[in-house]
Amino acid sequence: MATSNGKFVGIDVAKEKLDIALLGESKAKQEKNNEEGIARIVEQMKTLSPELIVIEATGGYQREIVMAIYEAGLPVAVVNPSRVRQYARAKGLIAKTDKLDAFVLAEFGGQMKPRQFEAKSESGRYLSAVLVRRRQVEEMLKAERNRLRTVHPDMRVSIERMINTLKEEMQELERELENFMSKHEDWNEQEQILCSAKGVGRVTAATLLAELPELGKLDRKKIAALVGLAPMNSDSGKKRGYRKTKGGRMEVRNVLYMSTLVATRYNPLIKKQYQELLQRGKIKKVALTACMRKFLTILNAMMRDKTPFRYTLIA
Repeated sequence: MATSNGKFVGIDVAKEKLDIALLGESKAKQEKNNEEGIARIVEQMKTLSPELIVIEATGGYQREIVMAIYEAGLPVAVVNPSRVRQYARAKGLIAKTDKLDAFVLAEFGGQMKPRQFEAKSESGRYLSAVLVRRRQVEEMLKAERNRLRTVHPDMRVSIERMINTLKEEMQELERELENFMSKHEDWNEQEQILCSAKGVGRVTAATLLAELPELGKLDRKKIAALVGLAPMNSDSGKKRGYRKTKGGRMEVRNVLYMSTLVATRYNPLIKKQYQELLQRGKIKKVALTACMRKFLTILNAMMRDKTPFRYTLIA
């Protein structure tokens, strides 16, 4: 890791260019978002030796620059764009340009000290790619099935043909997921631990392993906050508002929702808690969210202790 000298850098990422700003300076630099431009930035950062380089998540355009900086041994953080915009508004920075955004990112890094990025392994990145593609095909399949209800009768054959193609692609991705697990013993062992809990299937287990590598490494409060299942207070004076969950990793939360829904029927621990919450007058949505948090806590303990599910498990 590079030696810290208290400097913070912000890099605003666009499809074709990168704006680089150093906290404390008045002018930003610009490079092309290509292999040559990224290489020049990395060399500049090695010379500068910053304490942290802050980059927004921009739907994938940031991936190459982030990995190049990380592999060069430089400290980099990938942050949520909404957090940075909220910070900018709180500072009264309403104007928005790429160069201004780069300076805001640098200042955000200096003030907020976001957690440094840790890259997944090559196998982890591949597993994530398979899961992302599976979600994309699943969304397309849902869209085509919805169109089938309202389409002109003469177009039904076209949509049915597309549905069949998407089904075949989904099956191919399922086979790829199965082959991946069979070829990687370490991933397979972790999958078996997670799948020992009723309600967790292969896709849920794979998503947890790929998108939540912190599972089993953090305490229950931190893992819940990371996924977006930690209840947030909303109190003011004598008013006590509803506790709400927000933020977190949407992909993990989505698969955990479906798994918990199944677990409320077939998993003894989750079923018991769900029924108790309903008997206490909690609405189903609130009860299910609480069960999601409990289920995540149990899975976290299972991964921490490397033990399969037990009814008597104390998380």
